[in-house]
Parts: sequence; structure tokens; C-alpha cells
Amino acid sequence: MNGRPNREFDVIVVGAGILGVFHAYFAAKSGQRVLLLERDDAPRGASVRNFGWCIPSAMAPGEWAERGIASLEVYHELAAAVGFPFSQNGTLYVASTELEEAVIREFAESNSHHGLHREFLDARQTREMNPFVRPDYGRASLYFPDEIRIEPRTILGDLLSWLGREFDCEYRPRTVACQAKVREGQCRVMSSDGMVFTANHVFVCSGADVRTLFPEVLAAAGLRRCQLQMFRTVPQRGWQLPTNLASGLSIRRYPSFQDCPSWEKLSQQAVEPGYDERGIHVLLVQDFEGRLVVGDSHIYSCDDMDDMLDAETESSILRYAQQMVDGVDWRIDSRWQGVYTLLEDREILDTTIDSRIHLVTGIGGKGMTTAPAVARESIERHLAIR
Repeated sequence: MNGRPNREFDVIVVGAGILGVFHAYFAAKSGQRVLLLERDDAPRGASVRNFGWCIPSAMAPGEWAERGIASLEVYHELAAAVGFPFSQNGTLYVASTELEEAVIREFAESNSHHGLHREFLDARQTREMNPFVRPDYGRASLYFPDEIRIEPRTILGDLLSWLGREFDCEYRPRTVACQAKVREGQCRVMSSDGMVFTANHVFVCSGADVRTLFPEVLAAAGLRRCQLQMFRTVPQRGWQLPTNLASGLSIRRYPSFQDCPSWEKLSQQAVEPGYDERGIHVLLVQDFEGRLVVGDSHIYSCDDMDDMLDAETESSILRYAQQMVDGVDWRIDSRWQGVYTLLEDREILDTTIDSRIHLVTGIGGKGMTTAPAVARESIERHLAIR
């Protein structure tokens, strides 16, 4: 790394996924001169291949639920400033069995997720809230009206354009950061085309890329990949889904419910063959063009993963969704996979190299829900901002 610096910055962020963009935002907002590097021509990872759902009710009680609630506030503030669309039609967890109903009733009566409004609904109230829930499926539900959906395929582009206009923040797509080092108290980042950038601090938010920067650190931390599979229907004509929908499988899966007395028994209840092996639970949202986004599955590995879509996984998700809601045109418009990283022994990797290079990654499936709060905490802590 002997090249002469092309430009100097206060902060360099590597990776323009949801976590990287919010690191850039909070650094720039604090008055830092920021460079944001993205290896592709636009973000392409799990940050744009998800439901776009900010769902604090799914987070583990305590700090992660609090981060989700704090992130809701950030999204509201930025929606007003940036002008990106979002829908606040809440989350409806629909119970289809006696045990699922017991768990959501216990959650509704608990003090968990203080500050997040919730409402327990019986079968009749569930149908009134969302008439598309099948009466033979929805025996009760738990409604969180404050939760929102944002379009993941457009929000990052909207934020990046706004950051460039409003702050001293430069965005460089198609720039692969291939090396980062601290020399004489200053960070130096070299790109694959030979450019050199300097800064006081570097934040590496590289998502599923575990081989370009500090692969040995990521491997030693036990970072692994999770591959999810989803699909989207054709636009639904003449109707709008009143709420985002989470199934009984989600009640069984999400950590927010695991402190409920009946959850242990629910977790041991048998499900269809293949559901546990593929990590299937079923969620439905509707995008701003009327298409239902349906998923998803979770396959974990420390190694490279097959990028082929699995027909049986899709069939299982579709079959369950059809048991859950009716009145839907189920013709499929598109299918995709996403890959995110996570750790087995902690909720996120946040480690520092040579006091100035900060690896913040492995947030798992919590990115859309908690990235704003996580990034704000990270910037404030590492840059000593109060």
C-alpha cells in the first residue's frame, strides 16, 4: 500500500447495505467527511432481498427490542426528510393452534417490549382486522400497530442520493476495497483499481462478503452464512392487505416469544416434514405495486452455498400461505435468494483492529429492523460522539 492517497476523509465505510448506509448517515450527520464504498453498481445483498419489515416485536426482549423500537423512530424521521414511501399497517401474528394462541396471549399480558403497543384479538376480531385470514386458520392474533414496511429495493438508493445532497458524503459504487491498514495513526484503504483513500476511522460492513477484507478475523469469529428463499406474486387487483402477516410458525421461531410459559411446549410441537430442516416460517407483506412478498426459509452453513432455488422449499411456503389466507392470485411473478451472515455465540460482530478499523457485521436477519440504532450506537461509541 505505497500508493499516494487520492482523497482524505474522516470516515470510510465499506459496504452500502443497510448497516453500511446507516453508518455513513450517522457519521455524516455528526459532521464527519464520509466516503462510502460499494463493490457492486448498487447494493445487491440481503439488504434489498427481504420483506422491508421493521418488526421490533420479533426481536429478543431487552436491548434488541429497544434497538428495533429506536429504529422505528429513525425511519419516521428520515421518511419525512428524504421522502421515501413506507406503510404503517402494523404486524398481525396469527395463531392457528391452541398453543400458538396461548403464547401470544401470554405475550400480550407480559411487560416484554415495553413501549411497543400490542393488542390481543379473538377469532372474530382477527377477521375484522384482516378479512383475508382464513377463518379455519385464524383462531386468535396479536396486533402491533406501530410496525412499518419500507421498500427494500429502493430505500437504499433514496438514502444514498439524499446523503450526497445534504451532507459531506461521497458514494463510490463499483469500488472494491481490497485492503485496509493503519499506518502512522491513519487508516489507508486501497481499492482493486489502485486508488488509495485515507481516513481517521474505517467501518467495514461487508455483509455476506467474508473473503475480501479480514477473512481470518471473520473466520475466527465463527461467522456463518444464512441463505433465505422468497417469492413475489403478480399484483393483486382491487384490494390491499390491511396488515403485514406473521404465521403461527413465526410465533414458534421468533426469540421475542421464547420467554412465554407456553413457548417451550409449542417449540416441541411437530410441524410438517422439512419445515424445521429448511428453517421455514411464513410471512406475507404487500409491496407498493400490489404484489405479495412471501417467504421464507433459512439454511445455514460456514461454507459456500448452492445458489439454486429449491422447488420443494417454495412449494412448502406456498402451501402454508394458502392455508393461512384466501382471496389471493397466487401466480408467481419472481423468485430469489438472499444471504446474510450471523454468529452462533453472539448477536453481532463488532470488533476493532489497530484501534481505528471497526468490523461491524454478522447482524443476521435483524438488519432492516435494527440497523439504524446499531449504526448510531457504533458511530457514537467508536468516534466518541456524545
